[in-house]
Order: sequence, then C-alpha cells, then structure tokens
Amino acid sequence: MRPPIYDQHERNDLNPQRNDETSFAFYNRAGGSCWRHSRALHQEWADRLSDREYADIRAALRSNDAQARSAFLELYLHECLVRGHHEIVIHPELGHTPHRPDFLATRDATRVFIEAIAPGPSLANRAASNRMGALLAALDQVGDDNFFLVTTSIVPASNSAPAKHFRDEIRSWLLRLDPDAVGIEHLPQRTFEQGGWSVTVEAMPINRGNRGNVRRSIGVYAHTEASFIDDGAKLVAALKTKGSRYGHLDAAFVVAVGTTSFDEDDVDVLNALYGSVSWLLSSNFLGKEIAPRGVRNRDGYFGSPGAWKNRRVSAVLIFDQLSLHDPTRARVSLWPHPDPVHPLPSKPIFPGVIHEWTGTKIERREGLEARKLLGLADDWPQGHRWQED
Repeated sequence: MRPPIYDQHERNDLNPQRNDETSFAFYNRAGGSCWRHSRALHQEWADRLSDREYADIRAALRSNDAQARSAFLELYLHECLVRGHHEIVIHPELGHTPHRPDFLATRDATRVFIEAIAPGPSLANRAASNRMGALLAALDQVGDDNFFLVTTSIVPASNSAPAKHFRDEIRSWLLRLDPDAVGIEHLPQRTFEQGGWSVTVEAMPINRGNRGNVRRSIGVYAHTEASFIDDGAKLVAALKTKGSRYGHLDAAFVVAVGTTSFDEDDVDVLNALYGSVSWLLSSNFLGKEIAPRGVRNRDGYFGSPGAWKNRRVSAVLIFDQLSLHDPTRARVSLWPHPDPVHPLPSKPIFPGVIHEWTGTKIERREGLEARKLLGLADDWPQGHRWQED
C-alpha cells in the first residue's frame, strides 16, 4: 500500500503559516476545516499516477517549496490531461535523444508533448530567504499582549540571524512601554543590532478589547523596499532552458511555465514573447514634437513577423500564482506560436485565456473553464481556514 502524501494524524493547530514553514509542513498540520479539502485534492490527483511517479511526486511535495511548486505544476497538468480524456505517457522515450519531456498526450489522433518548469530562486537567494524567514518567525513569537510589531527596517548579514537575541531584546523593550500612553501617529521605534544584523521595529498598541489574544506578533511587514522585477527575463531564461532540449519533435510541443509574480495585464509576457517596446520621439517640419510612438524590438522569444524563431515550441503556457490551496485561482494563459513547426490541435486542452497572433495583432479568447474541467464546484473548497466546522 502506498503511503499518503500527508501524514494521518489529528489536526488541531489553527495557526496561519509561519514565516519559516514550508508549504508541506503547513498543510500537514493545519487544522482549519477547509485545508482538508486541499489535502484530499492533492491525494486524489496523485493517486492517478503509477507507483514510481507517485513516489517522486510525493517526495517533491513533502520537500522544500521550490520542489513542491514544480511537482504541483506537473500534477495539475496531468490532471488536466486526464480530465480531457487524453492517453498519457509520462516521460516518453524519444529515440533521438536521451532526454525525456514530462508528458506525451494523445487525443483524437493528435499528439502533444508537454514540458513543465517552475523557475525558482538561486541557491544563494534561497539561503538568504531562509535566514530572513527564521528571523521573522522568531519575531512573530515575541508574544506581547499589548503591542504588535511593525518591521520598518531589516539589514541582513550573510550569516544566520541571532533570532533569539532579537526576540528577547524586543520582548524586554515592549514590557517597558505603556500601550495606553502611545499614540498611533507617533509609534515608539527602536533599532536592535547583533551579529551583523540590524532590526528596526515600531510598537503598535493593540486595541484594548483584543489584548491578550494575539497569535502572531508582527502586525505590519514594512521592511521590504520596492524593487523592479524583470519577469520577462525570467520567462525567456526558462524557455531557453527547455525550448531546444528535445531537438526536432514530430508533434506539437508546449512549454508550461509556473510563475509567481506576473502582472495581470500580461504586458511582461507579451514583451518577452513578441519583443520589448522602444519609444520613438520625433518632430514635424515646424519643429513641434509629435506624440511618442511605440516600436516593438526584435528581441522576443517568438521573434517578429517575417523573422519568427524558436518555431519548435508550438505554444507557451503560463501558470501564474498556482496555489496548492485552490489551483482554480491560478491565472492560466496560452500563447500559441504565430508560425510553429507543429501547430496545436484546434480543440483546447487547458483552462485559461488564449492569446493568438492574427497577423497584425494579438487577440484574446477564452479557453476551458478551470472548475468545470477539474470537476470542482463553484464553492469549492468549503469550510473555514482558522477553525473547524
């Protein structure tokens, strides 16, 4: 008998996910009534796999968040193919290369190869994130009955933070403050330094009626500075990793990319696939400036009209914000190549929006509806997050 993904034990921990807690650790202990629906869904989907594939997916889901995200993307794709009545070969042999894509899906005499990738942070960035998570988890356990914390500044070091030292120092500082004497417009602030780390926090008084009922100490995370995130570059890098890996295939080839930060207007994806935009400024013969005009550059992954490239990739499938809790909330978008070697079948395979090149512009149309394809009711998952029914 195959072991379940999540351990079989009584769950009565109703606390939200902690800063240093993996997704598996949270789902494995979360006692809210709605989380059991997510766990059951993961198990149901994984039970359709063979013993070998099940063991691999189970191990990845129980690992760190980067591996869990990648595994869940593959599990989601597999379920979509199952629900779409495809015959599925996992990691099919190709003959001309030892590399194997994730899936070969066959339906109505049409064949599609599918490869999934969920780009994650580098090892160095992951280590830095783990150090920050451990510190924030400790600060969340200050446990003062009268004040929340506002983390206004955290300057990290390359070593692990002396988290217990900071927690104890902040706890002692808060005990010396009077919550009824603090005005919300002028919060007490203090900086704590140790081991190369610097932590600046403000003390926000808790409403009198809620004092003594605090689960988590950090009320506001305000220490992260705004920064520019180049989502398009991440997408292109992922496509370059997978797009030519399998050589010349004899059927359509889809690269599915799991992302976590794309904007809802799809501009980053459009620019990554069809080229970034430069703005031209010009003036007429009277010297008056004319409104700037956008011109698309030839640096897109798909190339440009008359010079299309990477034609082996029939389409790019974007899964943005794919959640283990409710996968139907993911923003899914399919971007067919304007001139692929092997076009996709005309019948949609995946949920989400389809962005097609018409010869002059990109037109948008709806594909399959996620909840209908996956057989989930509109009110799924039911229950409460932080209490049992």
